Amino acid sequence: MQRDEQQSLAVAIGLLLLVGGVLVGDALVGPWPTLTVGIALVLIHYLGPAVARELIIRRFARQIRRHW
Repeated sequence: MQRDEQQSLAVAIGLLLLVGGVLVGDALVGPWPTLTVGIALVLIHYLGPAVARELIIRRFARQIRRHW
């Protein structure tokens, strides 16, 4: 029961931060740069681990090829 309450509180705080961040960004730099930054952050968060994994694998493969 308490975990559900903590999770709903975390979601509520996250949404408040998201909305507040968008409003502040819109007021400071305008809607298009705010949208661009928001999309970039989402893409980095979504694609970041896959890209990092791919780079690590390529680097490891290059090291193996050098030692053989």
